[in-house]
Amino acid sequence: MDIEFERLENEAVKDTIQLYLERVEQLYTLIQQWLTAENLVIVSSRVSTIERQAIYKVTQLTVKTPSEETLAEIKPTSSKVIVGEGLIEIEGWFGKETLVYMTDGGPQIMKPSRNDRNKQVRVQMYKGIEVDGWYWIENSRRRRMHLVEPALFLELITFVSDYEF
Repeated sequence: MDIEFERLENEAVKDTIQLYLERVEQLYTLIQQWLTAENLVIVSSRVSTIERQAIYKVTQLTVKTPSEETLAEIKPTSSKVIVGEGLIEIEGWFGKETLVYMTDGGPQIMKPSRNDRNKQVRVQMYKGIEVDGWYWIENSRRRRMHLVEPALFLELITFVSDYEF
């Protein structure tokens, strides 16, 4: 996959962006399968994504009903985020949800041990990250993440569009 850069300030970020776009395309393949089964229309378009060290073209998906009503836009937003390795926004007229790509059980933090407050232990920042993949953060206070799968993805489309499956 060739990346269409409009601006690249640091050659080192090229591989990170390449990996991010490959992961986005893998998710898009699944999304197309899931939504085609629901008789929804998917329209692709190329848009610019602006990051601190690069501006590049990405494929954005628009999800529509057979009668051309737009339900949601799937927008790749960033190849790097504090808590993960990529960000995608699902946005509709009713709201917005965020997907984050997680690896290695997700981010970890240091906190005092329950048994010995002078000792620091490393713990997972989020619960529910079992495999590498795209996750939805259910609630940041509960620190619960869910791997994106067909039923959850359809629910997220409902959250942002109020469309009932």
